[in-house]
Amino acid sequence: SKATVSVLNWGTKVRLSPSGGEMLVHINVPNGESVAVEIEQDTTLADVKEGAALALGAAASRIGLLFAGDRLADNGALQGLDDGDALDLVLEGEPQVYRFAVPSIRDDRSPPGNDGNIREVSNAKHVVESQGEVIEVRASASVFKDQGWGNKKGHVYLVQKRAGIKINQACLLGRARDVPTSNVSKRTHPKWNLAVGDTLCIGYHVGDNGGHKLFVENLRVEVAVLFSSARGF
Repeated sequence: SKATVSVLNWGTKVRLSPSGGEMLVHINVPNGESVAVEIEQDTTLADVKEGAALALGAAASRIGLLFAGDRLADNGALQGLDDGDALDLVLEGEPQVYRFAVPSIRDDRSPPGNDGNIREVSNAKHVVESQGEVIEVRASASVFKDQGWGNKKGHVYLVQKRAGIKINQACLLGRARDVPTSNVSKRTHPKWNLAVGDTLCIGYHVGDNGGHKLFVENLRVEVAVLFSSARGF
């Protein structure tokens, strides 16, 4: 199998810098075997992925590397690794995108709502059908504003629930009046782990005392999820 060939014979050497400081790490591939990789401290993950891509016959963009279960970023050197450490390689598929479209939110009910002051938007939810990981969330709205005076409390959230209990929430657009009131957008990377049966929904917070209002128009949210079934060979 190509996956068992040392990266030093993968067509391009990962050892790119002449500065010394070489060490050996092991890459565990999905078929249960391990690849010995000789690198330097200033070698980047992108360099390693390029060599792995040549060996596996896959695009480098589909290769992910994890250390102790955490995904490593492509930029920067392999700092924090010690000689003999092991990385896990996953071959990833295309993420699935959950899309939410909320035409309008208009609320002046500032006393606490359901679920810890976060009110859910009706008909703005998706039930997760496979185990996976949220890798990116994109949100935009043509209008996003509060009452225009006093304390700033207005937020819109993506909420993750498990067995009906909220376990995660992520602010989608920032806080009203801290961001533009029109044509606002934001991209976040919450890195949530999803289980079968989890619910993703849209919620919002108006405020805790009287006088607060929230107005949102044309809210669009895209949640990119990489499912476990899309990984491996």
